[in-house]
Amino acid sequence: RCYDGDWKNNKMDGYGIFTYPDGREYKGYWKNDKKDGFGEYKWTDGRIYKGNWSNGLQNGEGSFYNPKTKQWKNGIWEKGRKKE
Repeated sequence: RCYDGDWKNNKMDGYGIFTYPDGREYKGYWKNDKKDGFGEYKWTDGRIYKGNWSNGLQNGEGSFYNPKTKQWKNGIWEKGRKKE
């Protein structure tokens, strides 16, 4: 794993880019070692989430890209799940 970004009290805090060993990547804001604020998460299969995060989970307004349909869908997320 690789993190390039801001630190506070020896924790990821502020803007940073986190790359996972399998190729997933998160670019965005952190607070106390958790995704928090606006960020973009990319999976290795081409899925993308761009939007708000809180306490490490998608939370608030966001957009999700599905590579199978080649479409973006906007929505509201709560605790990591899209609200219907």
